Amino acid sequence: MLKNKSLFFKLSFSILASTFIIMGIVAGYTYLSIRKIIFEDVERNAQSLSESAAAKIDRVFISAAQAAQGLAFFMEHNSSISKEDLEKVLADFVSRNKSVYGSSVAFEPYKFRNDIKRFAPYCWRNGAKISTMNLDSETYCYDIQDWYQIPSETLKSLWSEPYFDDGAGGVIMSTYSVPFFRIAPGGEKELFGVVTVDVSLSWLQKFISSLNVIKHGYSFIMSKHGTIVNYPDISKIMHQTIFSMAEEANDPGLRAVGREMMAGKSGFVPHHCLLYDKKCWLYYTPLGSNGWSLGIMYPESELLAPVRKLNIVISAISVLGLVLIFLIIIAISHKITSPLHKLAKSADIIGSGRFDCPILEIDSNDEIGRLSRSFATMRRRIVEYIKNLKETTAAKERIESELNIARDIQRSIIPVLFPAFPDCIEFEIYAVLESAKAVGGDLYDFFFIDEDHLYFAVGDVSGKGVPASLFMAVSQTLSRAKAAPGLSVGEIVTGINKDLCRDNEMSMFVTYISGILNIKTGELKLCNGGHNPPFVIKASGGIEKLGARHGMALGVMEPQDYSCGSITMNPGDVIVLYTDGVTEAMDKDNKEYSESRLVAYLEKNVAEKDAGTLVKGLLADVREFAGEAEQSDDITILVLGYRGCETGKN
Repeated sequence: MLKNKSLFFKLSFSILASTFIIMGIVAGYTYLSIRKIIFEDVERNAQSLSESAAAKIDRVFISAAQAAQGLAFFMEHNSSISKEDLEKVLADFVSRNKSVYGSSVAFEPYKFRNDIKRFAPYCWRNGAKISTMNLDSETYCYDIQDWYQIPSETLKSLWSEPYFDDGAGGVIMSTYSVPFFRIAPGGEKELFGVVTVDVSLSWLQKFISSLNVIKHGYSFIMSKHGTIVNYPDISKIMHQTIFSMAEEANDPGLRAVGREMMAGKSGFVPHHCLLYDKKCWLYYTPLGSNGWSLGIMYPESELLAPVRKLNIVISAISVLGLVLIFLIIIAISHKITSPLHKLAKSADIIGSGRFDCPILEIDSNDEIGRLSRSFATMRRRIVEYIKNLKETTAAKERIESELNIARDIQRSIIPVLFPAFPDCIEFEIYAVLESAKAVGGDLYDFFFIDEDHLYFAVGDVSGKGVPASLFMAVSQTLSRAKAAPGLSVGEIVTGINKDLCRDNEMSMFVTYISGILNIKTGELKLCNGGHNPPFVIKASGGIEKLGARHGMALGVMEPQDYSCGSITMNPGDVIVLYTDGVTEAMDKDNKEYSESRLVAYLEKNVAEKDAGTLVKGLLADVREFAGEAEQSDDITILVLGYRGCETGKN
């Protein structure tokens, strides 16, 4: 009996000690898991709260900016407005736009009237009424202020840094400035002044204060240059930047956060709160309308308070439960370890790649039951993911294969072997086509109608991708079918247009320029159907733009008779045809290559008479201009150089 009790005591002690350790581990794991979940939930809530607040703030600034753009448009199209009418317009503008505190139209010197050097009427909300004043005075020259100088120099609209306006209202505000232009007598676009819209930030302070953050949490806003616009400590508003606060507190972390916020980034990071001198978590996000940034501070102690309380409760219950657990520990141990062992074995099998293994089904709501269901769900989703991935990969490979075939077919219908006519000494022709996608809508072609007449063409189909490539193939086929001896180039294009318009339910069209060159006489007849004008590099060194158009793009309207123009090419003349993929090629700053740059390139290479060299050089210049920017449109270049019969004889 004693022997049994001793053994029972030892066994009970061992099991109780093990249970105590396990419960401690479970309590610690639970604490860490709940802590992680709370932080994830806080981050989601902070993101939702900040993005919602940012969206509401942005709506106010965007509304004010749009109103300013509308007022600038009005000023550009009303050149003869009087002082009185302009002040009425401003007063009505401020009255109708609730988000606008004040507005001004500041003119360039002598632009409002020849006898008035500076004129800048300003209307603002003065209590319940709208007051008006002229900003120009002996003590205030508006045309040297930042809100006027920066937009008038950069010719771009912008929001100013927040500032305290002690001239009209005595409030903190931010100004949105929009330069406006008019056509000068010489026909050039000229800056006439700047339209401004002021937004009071008083509502912003009330709005930020009303955000529902936990007990000691708070929100703040900084401008795009780091100025504190809103903060619980009002002494810092407009008097400090986030970097000066970091310098005072010797806090490199706050300085790093300030740089991130100025860069327009979002984040959820641990941070030492200067206001309460305690560890906090900071969520920050940008305002898209004006480059400002919103931050929300969460004290960590308040975030973890529920976890600590829960951990105390769990620990107390665990200690009290040891007495009861001791009585049924053997049964519970078996009940817990057995399914865990099976689940661990299933996890190993799944980890090795066998997703068809059975998973123990446990119909309970405890951790083991949830773990079992999570494993089952995980296995099912992995199987579904692998299946979908295989199907998606197969479909993608099939599409890529079909696109490659389509690209090969498309390239097979345009001439790509150069020199194209090595036995013809009267001319030289070279062309290149680079699609923005696997297949494109640009086309070029050239062939002999008879032994003396060379037909050539360049076209650009509306749109991109497969539909454009199909329409391109149809247009290419029609050009060969319609070009016949005895027909003028205008008659050929008329025939192509007629067939393209028939059953054109997709309403696609192609800009098309074609020509017929008499290789003996140099007579060239051109028909331009809504396409970019070609250039002729004269043998004498000049450049001529053939800007005449003989009809709209093909496929738009039937019937339509296309005419043609005629020039005579002298030996040494070169004609350059291209699509808008050349002139509209963009760099990373969205600047276009432009026709002027094309002309500059041709002028620089006016002595180059080799068609292939000219094409390759122009293509290289376009690529150099675009840099790393993605090609946005198909690029086609065709160069025809006329040598003449006399050159051939020599």
